[in-house]
Amino acid sequence: MNRFRTSVLLICTLVLMVTVNVSNAAPGSDSRDLMIVFTHDLHSYFLPHKVLDQEGNQVQKGGYAKLAYLIKGEQLFQRNKTITVDAGDFSMGTLFHTSFLQEASELKLMGKMGYDVITLGNHDFDFHDDGLATMLQTAKSTNNQLPAVIASNIIFSKNDKADAKLKQVFKDYPVKEYVVIKKNGLRVGLFGIIGNDASHDTPYAKPVKFADPVDTSKQMVDILKNKEKVDLIICLSHSGTSLTPKKSEDEALARKVPEIDIIISGHTHTILPKPIIIGKTIIVSSGCYGEYLGMLKINYSKGNDIKLLSYELKSVSAGIPENKIVADEITNYKKIVDRIFLAPRRLSFDQVIAKVDFNMETLSSAYQNPREMGIGNIITDAYRAAVKKAEGKNYEYINLALQPLGLIRDSFQKGKITVGDVFQVLSLGLGNDGVAGYPLVAFYISGKEMKDVLEVHASVAPLSKEDAYLQVSGVKFTYNPYRVMLDRVTSVSVQDEKGNYKPLDHSKLYRICANIYAADMIKYVSDISYGLLSIKPKDKNGRPLPDLKSAIIYADKNSSNPKQIKEWEALVQYLRSFADADRKGIQNIPDRYKGQEGRYQAEPSLNPIKIIENGNAITYGGLIIGFIFLCTLVFLVWCIVRKIRSTGMVK
Repeated sequence: MNRFRTSVLLICTLVLMVTVNVSNAAPGSDSRDLMIVFTHDLHSYFLPHKVLDQEGNQVQKGGYAKLAYLIKGEQLFQRNKTITVDAGDFSMGTLFHTSFLQEASELKLMGKMGYDVITLGNHDFDFHDDGLATMLQTAKSTNNQLPAVIASNIIFSKNDKADAKLKQVFKDYPVKEYVVIKKNGLRVGLFGIIGNDASHDTPYAKPVKFADPVDTSKQMVDILKNKEKVDLIICLSHSGTSLTPKKSEDEALARKVPEIDIIISGHTHTILPKPIIIGKTIIVSSGCYGEYLGMLKINYSKGNDIKLLSYELKSVSAGIPENKIVADEITNYKKIVDRIFLAPRRLSFDQVIAKVDFNMETLSSAYQNPREMGIGNIITDAYRAAVKKAEGKNYEYINLALQPLGLIRDSFQKGKITVGDVFQVLSLGLGNDGVAGYPLVAFYISGKEMKDVLEVHASVAPLSKEDAYLQVSGVKFTYNPYRVMLDRVTSVSVQDEKGNYKPLDHSKLYRICANIYAADMIKYVSDISYGLLSIKPKDKNGRPLPDLKSAIIYADKNSSNPKQIKEWEALVQYLRSFADADRKGIQNIPDRYKGQEGRYQAEPSLNPIKIIENGNAITYGGLIIGFIFLCTLVFLVWCIVRKIRSTGMVK
């Protein structure tokens, strides 16, 4: 009897094993399933954060400990059929990245979370080449489990030694052009690229450059297919997709390099509820900040295109349990940030700075409908207030403060606002002092140049760079979107020291304030206009500045070790200056920041007079060219008609 039971049990076990193998192998003996678990644009968002749902309610999303729980669970369930990847910008976005160099916390945590392969994004270069090199060295020295790092279109300088350290560290870590991973009997080839738009946003990577992503992808595909003989090719692309076809780099990549099977698409923070399928290529995106975990399951069958089995963006919500090991690590990193970065500033991570009784505009709504925003107004007002406080009795009046939309990284929601919340709003960058955060700069430009600066909002942003839409303080301006490019601003009024607005004087010098990155990008106006618009920072006497470093604002300029005013610290100071309106011991953000104050507005008009009125050289030059073209056309028609008549064909 026992032998019979044993035989039955053995037969059942064999049947079960065969069934599992058949289900895994179907529809052929060379068929295999693979689950790709993916993220991108995590931006150091270790902790859960608040977002507004479609009904306007605050909900909690993200958090690395919750992500780790989901990743580990999927790896346990799928076993050897799972590969976990990230498509870049894993750093730069919260207070945690202030320990990027000393702790390499992003990379070490991703290793603990179970990532197999990651690539670099543009913001991973924000600590400059040496900073990225130091971080990689720090991570390597800890002997922690670390993800493989791939970067395929990096070009190191042949002559400039400024990137020599990073070049060596790439060899030591190593950071490779591609990797091949074996999963479930499949050879999976992965490579990583930084796209064209992202490469333009890496000014601190110099002298490192980036090869054309399409050309690089073709080279990687050739190597992976013909040399490595892989079964599947995955591109970790920090390029992105867009609703505007000409800006959708990864869709173009799929068309130009059709041999890529899967593109994990980062950079644009896009959420794709369904994959984009172009030819045989599957493109997927899971948003940003770890709010969703992407899960793409495919089937590979030799000789056939891969088959999409399932696709899900798993919401990383408050109800998801936490992985305790990762949660404990995050708590430790938080203590390090408090001790090393915040304590010298007499601040702490969870310290309450102010509170707000309303939800300020979300960034997603701002990109969908670029406009003047309360969060933008409060930031730019804070800049002007910070310069005034820093300069004291030597204060030189700031006429204009500005901030591009792309440098605002978060907004405030109803409730208490902590130091961590403030930093997330203005989290980008690094000063030349090696300290996290862009410093403020102030310099002079002419009235004509101020109008040209505002053309960034009216002309440049709608054409090619939506993150260049401006938020301003100290001016009011109008623009007509139907006018000629780079001559759309129709009126500008500038606030004086008494608070009155007066018409812009083109010949007068005005002082403007911005963070150093935004100020440096002002020259983009000169580039895109081919020099027709020229903006040159000056001192108060009108002499060109040698560089923007000489325009940095310091809290204590005359001390032996002057401290730069960082933009996020300017915002902390400004929030602290508000009154405790409800007498509950916390400063209140005034209601005037609920929305628009009329600092700028579009005045669309096709009226011919409105189109050319007070035009600049571009408008009148265009008119002259158009008139010459029309006259030439009329002359050619007249010549043709005359010729026809002379031959007797027209009577």
